[in-house]
Amino acid sequence: MKRNKRDRYREMVSDVRLRHKFTSQLAHFSDFDPQYRLPIPSNRLFADNIARELDKRHSPKIVFAISEDPALDQKEVLLVEALEQIVGRGMGTVLSCLPGRLAFVETEDERFILERNDPLEKREYIRFVVGRKDEDSHVEQGVFQAVAQAIEWGTITGADADKLKTLELWFGENLGKPTSFGRGRSSLGICWFKADASEHIARIWQMIRILERHGIYVKKIKTDRPGYLIYEDDWQVVAEPFRKGTLPRR
Repeated sequence: MKRNKRDRYREMVSDVRLRHKFTSQLAHFSDFDPQYRLPIPSNRLFADNIARELDKRHSPKIVFAISEDPALDQKEVLLVEALEQIVGRGMGTVLSCLPGRLAFVETEDERFILERNDPLEKREYIRFVVGRKDEDSHVEQGVFQAVAQAIEWGTITGADADKLKTLELWFGENLGKPTSFGRGRSSLGICWFKADASEHIARIWQMIRILERHGIYVKKIKTDRPGYLIYEDDWQVVAEPFRKGTLPRR
């Protein structure tokens, strides 16, 4: 969106009472930032060609729809099926492929891709891990998994367990649940905190102090190469490691 209108539109899409006012404008919406617009050649304006163009840009198979069609709005949908449903209908729709990075836009008058190439390398991300490997992602388990297992297995009980549960509740209320963990059928995405998520990280350290009192040791890793961005909010990202792997720094 154009910078001077972003906050207003964020408010509209997140408010049930205002969302329809926003989606009803999508068929003739003109406030996309032109510097991120990528026109689609006239001979490639069909759903299958658009899907290939988005796939080249690492779009996941499942995307999130913002649409004036209430049957589609706020749904996670298969990219190819969504394109077949909206292309050529003139029904104002945005398919969010990589939040904040890649989207497809269909309006009554045109269709185009939005792509923002702000390099992830300029940012720093933080993760807290224990020595155990996760069976699915084959990377070290994060601190939330360690806490859940310690409580479930009875490794930590009493007042310390109660404190961990209180911290878990806080994160449940103050940290968004990612909408996707993978670009395709696999879910290989790894969660990283943004370096400026200071309040969240402070509470992670509270968890760590409890874990380490019970012999569960945690290390902090940093990276400026988390991988292919799958999900992002104010405090965290989910990224699928690059083919050669994310390069962590101690």
